[in-house]
Amino acid sequence: MEVTVFNGSPRPRGNTSALVERIVEGLKAGGVGGRTVTLYDKDLRGCSNCGACQRGEVPGFCTMEDDMQDLYRTFLEADTVLIASPVYMWQLTPCALSFLNRLHALKAEGRDLMKGKGLALAVTMGDGSECADSAVMGIIDFCEYFGMDFLGMVRIPYAERGQILDGTHDERIGSFVDRLCAAVRSG
Repeated sequence: MEVTVFNGSPRPRGNTSALVERIVEGLKAGGVGGRTVTLYDKDLRGCSNCGACQRGEVPGFCTMEDDMQDLYRTFLEADTVLIASPVYMWQLTPCALSFLNRLHALKAEGRDLMKGKGLALAVTMGDGSECADSAVMGIIDFCEYFGMDFLGMVRIPYAERGQILDGTHDERIGSFVDRLCAAVRSG
């Protein structure tokens, strides 16, 4: 049992990365493995909507030759997926959105490779929690469309790395990790 975290933060020592560290520590303490894949450092282009994946015209999943080819394999191997991202302008980061958009290739004519997979969300923001509402609803809609199980979320408003690491948000993070561990174990 393992959760694969796809971290969309552009800052390896930023707020979201600190949150990911705490979540992975909690997962391991809860008997569920966790590993992190960073997205920002990847050659990851957005979907061009060429439609080749939907028509089954490509070997593999996508016509674009970039790091997404490896990310497809990582995603498919994952028992459970956690998308982590700061919220910028009411949305996930561009690399996180590109990753999610390109996953559409996994549901095409004759294949439905995301159905039943669990997905959770962890976001940080420099403002109030409501700033993440659009991003959260986008993820819930994503899960519904692809037949995935939405396993919950954690939001850290007014996020500061020091407070994430010093225990200020332990109750919120711990509660999320407990729910995620239980979902992984039962699923």
